[in-house]
Amino acid sequence: MRDVASRPSVAWRGRPGFDMTDDVYAKGPSLNRRQGLTLGAAGLVAAGLPGCARSGQRLTVVLDWLINVNHMALFAAQTLGAFSQAGLDVTLISPADPDSPARLVAAGQADLAVSYGDQINMLVDKGLPLARVASLVDRPMNAVIALGDGPIRTLADLKGRRIGVSVGGVEEAMLDVMLRSAGLDPAQVTIVKVNYEMVSALLSRKIDAAIGAFRNAEVLELAARGVQPAVFAPEDHGVPTYDELILVARRDRLGDPRLSLLLHALTKATANLIAQPQPVWNAYRKAHPEQDTPTVAEGWRLTLGWIARDPMRLDSARYETFQRFCLSQGIIGKLAPLNQFAVQVG
Repeated sequence: MRDVASRPSVAWRGRPGFDMTDDVYAKGPSLNRRQGLTLGAAGLVAAGLPGCARSGQRLTVVLDWLINVNHMALFAAQTLGAFSQAGLDVTLISPADPDSPARLVAAGQADLAVSYGDQINMLVDKGLPLARVASLVDRPMNAVIALGDGPIRTLADLKGRRIGVSVGGVEEAMLDVMLRSAGLDPAQVTIVKVNYEMVSALLSRKIDAAIGAFRNAEVLELAARGVQPAVFAPEDHGVPTYDELILVARRDRLGDPRLSLLLHALTKATANLIAQPQPVWNAYRKAHPEQDTPTVAEGWRLTLGWIARDPMRLDSARYETFQRFCLSQGIIGKLAPLNQFAVQVG
């Protein structure tokens, strides 16, 4: 892996003692979700290792976008043979539309999808018969970011500023709570839709800050460009903590024995990944040489410390607390029983 020791440091605001450069694996790697956007995707395409033997009971897992660092546990399960050893033939799929994975599962066109823990309540409230069955990253990675060399030193400094938003709904609700925690009325800022162009919008000064930046992606991209970003974590400013990346399945298929086999294989592979990450990183960059960059390597290293150690484990209190947050912010219209949106299989 290439040396990333010379990267610019990252300024984390509002979290004393937290250091973005903390070692979770001194020589480890990572993958950048936005960098994958440059690769293009004309439709649903297999995202796994080419040339793998296909046998066993088939399942499809639709990723949230092109394969990237956040999917390292799934990649490890495929690369290390955990799926095949469980008698499964698992295909990882990259969608043409990043809004489609959960809907494909709800429509019965895929077995599982990678989705977001902060959106599962909204999806279920809209009538999608889905439930979280595993966590891939069990901590928030989303953040509000600003250029560290600018005037934004605290959230209060956002008064009168332009804030970019990549996805509406939950992100805007999070931003409102964060602003109020700093004594600001959300009406005191201007919201600008930037989709996935927040880094260029920040660097061109079209916006003063942005929400929707991932700490293992856009934050690192800015640092790689020689700009020290200021980072404000939602969980430090009034937003309940949540699982960032999850796997969802149809509720009426939770009893499918293939699902239990897949989740146990994923758990086994995750333990192996944590114990010996280097072989998986080597396989990853060989399979995806376009992502063999210092920024992606640093993202892998960071994300390795953030992945769920026990993917199947459900933190019931966390999910119920975040559901109440969604209700209080008008994201959902009513509360649902826990087993209607999050379960622990087996």
